[in-house]
Amino acid sequence: MTSFPSPMELDAIGARYSVSTRSMEDLIARRRAGAHDGELINLLRQPDWGGLSLEQATQLVTELPG
Repeated sequence: MTSFPSPMELDAIGARYSVSTRSMEDLIARRRAGAHDGELINLLRQPDWGGLSLEQATQLVTELPG
């Protein structure tokens, strides 16, 4: 069984990369729905999702539970 991240875990990861709670929750929902890492990374690179560099987005996705 896959464990679900607590809100505090998501907040900590989001804060580390300056990504909003709403975006973090959406990323987790997309991951649970079967989204591939590349899709999540592309979302995080968009300005309204975090505007992260490729390296930052990749690192954040590797830290996501699930």
